[in-house]
Amino acid sequence: MAVPFLQRLAERTDVVAVITNPDQPAVRGYALQKSPVKQCADELRLPVWQPERLSDGAFRERVASLNADLAVVVAYGKLIPPGILSIPRHGFLNVHFSLLPAYRGAAPIQWTLMNGETQTGVSLFWLDEGMDTGPLFLQRSIAIAPTDDGDSLRRKLMTLGVAALGESLERLERGDKTATPQTGQASKAPVLIKEDGHIRWTESATRILNRLRGTTPWPGAFTLMTIAGRSHRLKVLKGAPLPEPAAGEPGTILRVQEGIGPVIMCSQGAFVLSLVQPEGKKPMSGWSFWQGARLKIGDRLS
Repeated sequence: MAVPFLQRLAERTDVVAVITNPDQPAVRGYALQKSPVKQCADELRLPVWQPERLSDGAFRERVASLNADLAVVVAYGKLIPPGILSIPRHGFLNVHFSLLPAYRGAAPIQWTLMNGETQTGVSLFWLDEGMDTGPLFLQRSIAIAPTDDGDSLRRKLMTLGVAALGESLERLERGDKTATPQTGQASKAPVLIKEDGHIRWTESATRILNRLRGTTPWPGAFTLMTIAGRSHRLKVLKGAPLPEPAAGEPGTILRVQEGIGPVIMCSQGAFVLSLVQPEGKKPMSGWSFWQGARLKIGDRLS
């Protein structure tokens, strides 16, 4: 997510250093792999620092030696120590992908979708010692489309955020360093875990759709089905709510929608599974899955 912001900064400012996380082992094998940020910085021939600990005294001295006017933070994932925050002349400007103070934390895009919000945006704010609590410099909002998922909304917010960063630089160059305290109801957006993708059929069909949207592409929505006494995980890749009248316990397979897939009872309404991925298999339509699944009407998913 940070790469487009680095590219914009390199286009219109003098980037004196890029600070990113240390190289990590590749998905397969033990070779270390550069992050996309480091790859971009190398292509732009910018100096890259990858400190293990920001609290290291030598690192603070190194930052101070840059004589930087501004530090821009995007998706870094670590709290900046107070002793470093005051070093750049203007401070640290953080790009956050929500309308603060809503959705403070590591996963604002995902929780915004899972909670069914219809509007979100980007907040550029001045870092302080708290978790996304600093005063605002600039905010820009955007509508959330009913078809948006975590991937599509992330791309939209990146585009909005890069434009907002450009506007922020122009304002700073004019001597405008607005710092407006955050107001309104604060909420949290903690990092997602795999279990956050577990569909709860005791929720409404609409909330299940929002969980699917918010956990796409990671960790992914899933449900459990029991076949021959063994529990199997079924990934749910696409689906839709149906205005089904109450007709059974949540999780019950009510019927099969011809050509689409099985219809599952929820606490309110029902949900049709149109694209799924059984364990150890490739994605398939809900209809194809039903043709080969050893399930019947009346079975329950959990």
